[in-house]
Formats: sequence, structure tokens, C-alpha cells
Amino acid sequence: MNQTVSHLLQTCKTQKCLKSIHAHLLVCGSIALSDLVLNKFIRLCSRFGAMDYARKLFDEITEPNPFLWTSMIHGYVENSQHIEAFSVFRDMRDRDVVPLNFTISSILKALGRLKWLRDGEGMFGLIWKCGFGFDLLVQNAMIDCFMRCGEVDCARRLFDGMEEKDIISWNSMVSGYVSNGGVEIARDLFDSMVEKNVVSWTSLICGYVRKGDMVEARNLFEDMPSKDLVAWNVMISGYMDIGDVHAASFLFQAMPFRETGTWNLMISGYCKVGELERARDYFEQMPRRNVASWTMMIDGYVKSGNLHEARRLFDEMPEKNVITWSTMIGGYTKHGKPSAALELFKSFKKQSLEMDGTFILSIISACSQLGIVDAAESIMSNDVGSRYFSDTCVVNSLIDLYAKCGNIEKASQVFEMADKKDLHCYSTMIAAFANHGLVEKAVHLFEDMQKENIEPDEVIFLGVLSACNHGGLINEGRRYFKQMTEEFKIQPTEKHYACMVDILGRGGFLEDANEMILSMHVAPTSAVWGAMLAACNVHRNVQMAEIAASELFKIEPENSGNYILLSNIYADAGRWRDVARVRAMIREHHVRKNRGSSWIELDSAVHEFVMGDVSHLAADRIYFMLSLLNEEMKLSGYTKDKDRNPISTLYPSFLSLTSDIEIDEQLLISSSTCQGTSNGYRS
Repeated sequence: MNQTVSHLLQTCKTQKCLKSIHAHLLVCGSIALSDLVLNKFIRLCSRFGAMDYARKLFDEITEPNPFLWTSMIHGYVENSQHIEAFSVFRDMRDRDVVPLNFTISSILKALGRLKWLRDGEGMFGLIWKCGFGFDLLVQNAMIDCFMRCGEVDCARRLFDGMEEKDIISWNSMVSGYVSNGGVEIARDLFDSMVEKNVVSWTSLICGYVRKGDMVEARNLFEDMPSKDLVAWNVMISGYMDIGDVHAASFLFQAMPFRETGTWNLMISGYCKVGELERARDYFEQMPRRNVASWTMMIDGYVKSGNLHEARRLFDEMPEKNVITWSTMIGGYTKHGKPSAALELFKSFKKQSLEMDGTFILSIISACSQLGIVDAAESIMSNDVGSRYFSDTCVVNSLIDLYAKCGNIEKASQVFEMADKKDLHCYSTMIAAFANHGLVEKAVHLFEDMQKENIEPDEVIFLGVLSACNHGGLINEGRRYFKQMTEEFKIQPTEKHYACMVDILGRGGFLEDANEMILSMHVAPTSAVWGAMLAACNVHRNVQMAEIAASELFKIEPENSGNYILLSNIYADAGRWRDVARVRAMIREHHVRKNRGSSWIELDSAVHEFVMGDVSHLAADRIYFMLSLLNEEMKLSGYTKDKDRNPISTLYPSFLSLTSDIEIDEQLLISSSTCQGTSNGYRS
């Protein structure tokens, strides 16, 4: 019977076939097989990745022998379930089962990949106790473990003291030195090797590729007596990493054989350098495509901004994994299409796939862009759960979401509950306080962060300067700018300068603001001159406003806000001819104001409106309520500004756009103000 089962197992090619054999044995009552057959069962489960199934089978064995224990441990290791492997090994030792040399080598492999050196050191006494101190298999595993844990000197001492070395010993040393940055030492060992194989050559080539020395890598590759697929792929990958697509293409054409992974390297490399047409050519020529092939092309189109073609490929994909969904949804989010991202998320929920951290961040970002807290909370509670709340990135995104949606109290609660507060976490919270006008809280939090010995970066200083700007803290703004440049040696960006210009300008220090612009080490941007123009509007300084506006007209000639703001400044000064001249410029340059839009969230659904929009099902009721609000405001004493060209009525600006619409002064000022950019805040 055992011989028949053994023969069946030898011909078993799938997990389904294996389960069928097992089920047949259970029905026949012949499951009490020999240890040899059970061992084959477990090893096949490992090959098919069915370690849970193997464990159930193993747990039914009353007294497993060392070979069966070793098969379970080895199976977990080969399936990268290293913690589970170590757990089984502990159970084995608790039962006083003496391990085999192959058991020890498998556990050392697991410890090396976990970088659990302390547990590895505890193994050394057991190794000698079991008589494996001079066992070549175990010694090689010890070298590999030491190297993976970064203990290069320990590995070298063990290697030098070995009475017998095989090619695995030498290769472990060469590969270990390469992994730890010792390419030249690896080269010395390589040159002294009596016997070399493809692993030896490829390991050293990898070292030079990682170092970026493709000349030496190519020399070794050319001298290599026998090249396998891995060596070819390493060289192609190296050339693609440095952007030399021509050299990579030459090697690709010279290859005697290729696999899907090689084609994927070419697609990925061309996408990375932005040559999507060439990447698409390789994609179309592939004999066989896998999920990675499709995902790489989709990612390439997403990064280039071609979401239409990315979505077309996405829809054509025969099979999608969570990375593919995350790439497409993340693409919509990054390119300002949050509604499309959430719509695609609805389709994702119908799949039997589990979200990862990157996926969740994209969804939170989409909700943040739309300002819909209810939908985000629903997703987090119903679809994600609490397991990701310990993820710092997810916590930071939630803080950002609540802050952008106006719920600064909830944002602060999430911040306080965070197990670990890193620089980005502080940066997000400081920017949130700043953008809500909670200046003292932003400044105090910045001081608390420094007490925690967390060194600030340029982003967090931007948040603090933004807070000073909102609070009109001129002296504090000067002090923090000086601290950033002198104490922390951080080179200010145009956004820092824009904040300082706004701080000084709003405070009436227009000359100081102008001097700061002239002292900039980079060319002033529209944000800098925009802040200056807004300050001139506040203090009615026509002369400097003309200078700022002339620069803005050069940088962004189609921005209607700059023309209108200058026109308002002229109007305030009673210079009506100049007002007419600016309006003539608007007509001459065909400047048009972009159609504005707004949206609200109701019952986790987003309702978006644009100017002149009457498409909403409840449009009649909405405009009726607006008219009532208009009357209420009039009764409450609301009057229009008579000094400027008035808006015809309060709410028709929502209905139609005319060439003479006046832009709200405070809106323009706030739009020119540089705000913190941490985690998505825009200037």
C-alpha cells in the first residue's frame, strides 16, 4: 500500500491532486502510513505553498521523528515563514527530539533572514552539544547567518578556521561581503578561489552593479565562462538602474533565452526613464505576460499622467492583485481624481483581496482631497479595521484628513493616541494647527518636538512659519527663519521665502519684504511675488504693487487673480484709468477665470457644484434656500462694498460668470499665502 501511495505522490503535480490522494486515504482508512510517505506529503505541501495544510497533517502524527520535524521546519523556511519555523523548532526541543544537521542549517537560515543574531548565538552551544561543530553543512549555514546579521568578522573567523571548505563556503563569503559593502574584499576572495561556478561570478557582478561600477561588472560578465539567466538579468537590471537603456537593450537582444522576468526588467526600465512607447513595444511582444507585466505598464502610464491608457490596460487585465488595484487607485488620487479613486474602490471591495498599507493611504488621501470624513471613517471601520492604526503613515494620513475636513479636535486626538510620534507626525499636526489659526498650539508643539530631541526639517519649519504668518507673529517668524538657516543649516526654498515675505508684508514691513526677495538665492516664484502683491493690497502701496504685478504677469500671464487684485489696488487709490488699463490687458491676453467648484458630503456621498450648475436633482430647492439666505443677510445688515464694482447679487455668482466679476479680497490674500506642505497641504 505504501509503495502505491509513494508512487502516486511522485506523480503529483498540484495541490488539488495532493488533497485528493489524502482524502482517498482518509476514506479508505489507510492514513496510518509510514514516516517516509508522511514525509513526502509534508514536502509536497511545502512545494505547493500549503503549509497550513501540512501543519494539520503534522499535528495528527503522534510521535513525529526528527525527519518529519525537519521537513516541517524546512517547509516553513522555504515559504519565508521564518517565525513559524522557529516556533516549530522550539516545540521540537521541548519534546527533547535531537535535531539533525539539516534541521540546524534550516533554523540558521531562518534566523539569518530574521536577523535574530541573539537567538543565533544561542544555537552555537546546541550545535556543539549535538556534535555538529565541524559539520560542513552547519558551518556554511553559520557563515550565512553571520553575514546576514552584519557580523562580518565573526563569519571570517569561522571561515578561516574551517578545516574543510567547499564552493558553498566560498560563495557564502563572497556574497556576504558584497551584501555588507565589502566588494573589494569579496574580489580578493573571488580571485583566490580554485573553483568557481555561476553563483560565484554572479555574486561578484551583483556587488559591482550595486556599487554602480557597470564597467567592472561588464568586464566580469564578459569573462564569465558560462552565463545563466540570473547573470543576464543582473546586468540588464544594473544598466536600467543607471538609465543606460541602450546597453540594456543590446544585452537583451544578445540573450540566448529569456523569461518573463527579463521582459519585465525591460518594461520597468523604459517606464522609469519615461520611454513608454518602447516599454509598450516590449509589452506587446512578450510571449507570456504575468500580473507584474501589466502592473508595470499601468504604473508607467500613471506616472506619466496618462490615466486614460492606464485604466484601459487595467480593465483589460485578465487577473489583478492588490498591487495592481493600489497602483490604479493611487494614480487617480495623486492626479487629483479622488472621486474616480473611490468609485474604483467600490469595485475593489467585490474582490477577495486584502488591502495593504499603501492601498489604505491612497484611499485616505482620496477622502482627504474630497473632504469627506464620514466615508473615510466608514472605510476604516468596515473595510480596514484597527490593525493598521499602529502604522505611523496611516496615523499621519488620518491626522491630515481630519484637519483638512475641519475637525481639528479629532486630528489632535489621533495625534495624542499615536504610539510613536515621528518627525512627519509632528509636521502634520503643526501644519494642521497652523492652517486652523491655532498659532500658539502650533508653536508650542514645535517646541515640544525639539524637547524630544527630534531635529526639524525644512517641511516642519514651513509649518511653523505658516503658523507665524496666520498669527501675525513677525518677530517669531524672523527668529524661526534665522534658526532654520543658521542653527540647522537648512537652505530655504521659495515656499519659506513666500511665507516670510507674507509675514513681513502683512506686518507693514514692505521694504524688508522687498529686501528679502532681492536676497533670495533662487529666482522668486509666483508664490513669492503673489505674497508681495497681497501685502501691497493690504497696505495700499501702489508703487510696490506695480513691481510685484509686473513680475507676476511675466511668470503666469494667464492667472486672472493677479490682474484683478492689481485692479482692486488701483480702484482703492482712485486711479480709474489704470483700472481700465488692467481690464484692457485682461481682454487683450484673453485671460479667463477658471470655473470654480465646491462640494459637500451628505450621507457619505459627495455632491459637487460648478459655477452655473443647474444639473443637480435638487437644484430648485438649493437655489431657493440660497435666496432665503440672501434675504436673511440683508435683514442682518449685510451691505455690499460700494467703493468697487459690485457683484450683481449675492448668489448669482454661483450661477454665472461674467467678465467683470470681482474676486473677494480675503480669498485672494489667503490663496497667495504660503501654507505648510506637510502631507498634502498646498500653497
